[in-house]
Amino acid sequence: MSSAILDVHCILGAGKKYFIKEMTIIDIESSFNQHWIFKHTSLKQDAKSRSVNSWLQRLHHGLSLDYGDVEYEEIHKIFQSLKFKRIYVKGLYKQRIIIDFMPHATVFDLENSECPRLCQLTRGETLACCNFHMDFNPQQCTLNKVFALKKWYANNL
Repeated sequence: MSSAILDVHCILGAGKKYFIKEMTIIDIESSFNQHWIFKHTSLKQDAKSRSVNSWLQRLHHGLSLDYGDVEYEEIHKIFQSLKFKRIYVKGLYKQRIIIDFMPHATVFDLENSECPRLCQLTRGETLACCNFHMDFNPQQCTLNKVFALKKWYANNL
């Protein structure tokens, strides 16, 4: 059965709706991985989402709404191309988001397997990261996080 680990960074739209901003998936067996940063050029925001997204850009992932290599409108095609039967994520909100995009897969929350916090998994290690986060903060990169989660998965499950 094909399995993968997936991580995302989200932004907030109007009405407290989450949208994926950055996403990485890694095949557990082969370590083949894919990484996307989505452009959100037409995201509807209210005062709350503007404030949250500003904070995320300045202090968390560093990604502006219009920065990316893929238009957000392509996200459904990307998810349809993923053929994994089992997807592992870290966190209930991420699990809910991915279930909506991948109803054909079983999505597991690694927190139910007592996976430590992501900052604990990446502490002191240099793992892969995308070109953007290499200059910003490698530990905030979803590519970095899936490699850390894969290592934890291999040693614990």
